Amino acid sequence: MINRIKHTIVILLVFCIYSLAYAAPPKVSRFTLSNGIKVVNLYVEDSTDVVIFSYLPLGLVSDGKAKTQWCHLIEHLTLRTTGQIDYPTSSAETMADNMRLEFLGSTENWMHGLELHTKWLSGLPFSEESLAEELPNALSEIDITEQRLATHKWASAAWNQTFRHGETDISMRGDIQSAELGDLEKYRDLHLVQEDRVLLCVIGGLETETLQPAIDEKVGAINISAKSLPPPTAIVPIEKDQIATWDVNVTHYIETYTIPNAENDDYPALYIANALLNVGLMQDTQLKGLTGMVGSSVDIVTPKQTYLQISASIKPDADINKVKIRIRELVNRMMKPENNFQVGEAAPSLSMQFSSPLDLEMMKQYKQQGVSETMMLANIGLWWGMLEYRYGEKLPQLANALKNISAEDVADVVNKYLPEKDRTTLLLIPRDEK
Repeated sequence: MINRIKHTIVILLVFCIYSLAYAAPPKVSRFTLSNGIKVVNLYVEDSTDVVIFSYLPLGLVSDGKAKTQWCHLIEHLTLRTTGQIDYPTSSAETMADNMRLEFLGSTENWMHGLELHTKWLSGLPFSEESLAEELPNALSEIDITEQRLATHKWASAAWNQTFRHGETDISMRGDIQSAELGDLEKYRDLHLVQEDRVLLCVIGGLETETLQPAIDEKVGAINISAKSLPPPTAIVPIEKDQIATWDVNVTHYIETYTIPNAENDDYPALYIANALLNVGLMQDTQLKGLTGMVGSSVDIVTPKQTYLQISASIKPDADINKVKIRIRELVNRMMKPENNFQVGEAAPSLSMQFSSPLDLEMMKQYKQQGVSETMMLANIGLWWGMLEYRYGEKLPQLANALKNISAEDVADVVNKYLPEKDRTTLLLIPRDEK
């Protein structure tokens, strides 16, 4: 679902904000329920808003073979298990490595939001009516992103089908159009709510002493059995450079590099390398003339491996070889420490990002037109909840490690993990153009 919470915390803004001092970030409290669900509460004094997020492990790069973006359709159907979706207060988004369910409310109605999350996580039955209504909504998101050349999420889902399942003709639309209700419900039951892999993040004017008993009573009563994500089915090894067709009317190019996960000592330098590379890709004038949206990420995480992925939608009639060459030039630049001069600013800023949530009062200085204070508070919770979900107890160690990363460290990991010989590529071509 195209999320109504706007991501106001882009990487350039984060660098700027975290270079400032701030006095009153939310008070962070953590606890774990008896069924293994983790909870983080961000208490904001004097706030009347309460926003609740659930983070779940099923994402676009972990779907099963020929089940492209089934997780996305399940996101829609899960919200519908509690009736018609009230978009001012309820929404969701499916990302590469997780699904997020959301409730926006207040200190007066937060119990209603908690009840919704309890029902969403409890696996209530899907209905034929909700499938008939939500399937067009899920499909319409592809239409919108085609128009905007913003197909990176669908490209990650196609990458999963190609490299984890050996598919070369990807049915982004077709796989969900042909899905049966019972199969979708069974898939949800097998993979969505997994033991020790669910996080609830609550932000707003709700103290933990009030929240914990209620959330333990309701969410803690959910019975969670041992589950896992769909396994890969491809016969390995797969050729490093792949061309596939898909039922999306955009040409899309992806580069992927295998990197270690957050437990590895090289990860902090890779995180900063990715952040700087992302800024460079988005700002590059040559790429702007050839691509729509372009960027890099380290959130391509499958059950067995973590990847750095560079993803670019290609403008009509653009030369894909020029895109490849320019991306390689930008990566190669980072192999020399003298070109990584931004590390001195980025490292402490990103370290602070991992140390504490942003302060709402400070965020108001960067308020964008049309973004309410409630949305700003929700963005703080969304960002911190994502960090908690992805890194958990590693956050303090990562924060400490990030602040000590040097330009030389970044050059070292780029040379080690991002050489051209270790690159895998995927070119996605619309079926009609084959």
